[in-house]
Amino acid sequence: MIKKIVIFCLSIQLSVAQSLDLKQLTNLGFEKNQDLALALRRIDLQKSLVNTAFEMPKTKFDLQVGNIQTPFVTDYTLAVVQNSELPKVYKLRRAFNESLVKIGEAELDILKDEFRFGVANIYYQLFYFQELTDLLKIENLKLQEIEKVYRRRQEEGETDGVEVSNIHMKIIENEMKITNFQILRNELEGKLKFMLNTQNLPNLSFKPAQFGVDNSILENSKLKQQVFQIGNSHLATQNEMNKLLPSINLGVMNQSMLGSWRQFIGVAGVEIPIFNKAQKARVQASKITSHIQELEFEKMKHQLENEVIVLGKGIEDTQKNIDLINDVLLRESEKIMQVTMKKYMAGQLDYYDWYLTYNQNVNYKLELLNLQKNKNLSITNIKYLTGNE
Repeated sequence: MIKKIVIFCLSIQLSVAQSLDLKQLTNLGFEKNQDLALALRRIDLQKSLVNTAFEMPKTKFDLQVGNIQTPFVTDYTLAVVQNSELPKVYKLRRAFNESLVKIGEAELDILKDEFRFGVANIYYQLFYFQELTDLLKIENLKLQEIEKVYRRRQEEGETDGVEVSNIHMKIIENEMKITNFQILRNELEGKLKFMLNTQNLPNLSFKPAQFGVDNSILENSKLKQQVFQIGNSHLATQNEMNKLLPSINLGVMNQSMLGSWRQFIGVAGVEIPIFNKAQKARVQASKITSHIQELEFEKMKHQLENEVIVLGKGIEDTQKNIDLINDVLLRESEKIMQVTMKKYMAGQLDYYDWYLTYNQNVNYKLELLNLQKNKNLSITNIKYLTGNE
């Protein structure tokens, strides 16, 4: 029994310590984010209102009692009348209410995409700061080794303390940058905790963003919602037009005569909108609204397509610069750095000449990290615009 408990505890610790990638982190947020939970409840609310399309007016009951026929006999008249629309009117109202549910579901998809986009942006910025921190820590290890060499030379009287001071100042400068990066990381982690609705942020496993080949914007959630809005607008127009149709009154009346209760009469009537100028104006306004929605769709589609094209071209240019730094600049810089380092350690170069080469090498590495961050964020933006995870 004790062994089982130990194994169970270890399994819990491993599950807690497991690092989450971007997709796992986003799915975790979907379960806890309060805005998404509220959107789901609003969809449930709209679903519960679908059948209100079949609502009918109150049934009218009229009872008359008195000396209707003669002053000596008490008679009564009982009438029951129900007003009703044509069947297609109710069906169309139901379709309109169902379209509102689809709009609500599209709104939920928009919130999910915005949430995914926000989490991804923070994730890749944290990735960037971690890589920057790791780079500066590695560089400080190199500088500390150089500092040891020159400190020993100083103790042996081979050099003065200027070299040691210069190297030590560079180490302190890198440590200050690391501290500043940590402050920025803390701020981002605070925002991420708020989005995930959690007090403790899980361990993160960082991976570069993958660029997909499908750049179609038809899966964009806002564009889909606009399609549903257009459909809803057309249904609204049909509903306004249906108000020009006649409605039906059906009922029954029982009237006594000289005390006899056998006088049954059927009641049938039609309500016709004769004064319909105002309603026709509403129909025309609804048609204009539908046309506006269609124009909004075309405008949004054109804008999204242009943004995706611009981002795709930017990613291509960024990748060219990344390849240039990786394949040419950084490779040559590393060779020059090795030669310069040997000469510097041998006392054949002064600190200024060594620092120029060293600083150029570090700048290439920093620029590479910056380009990779921009690429990750651009890919994230394209995924957001195209509706791809």
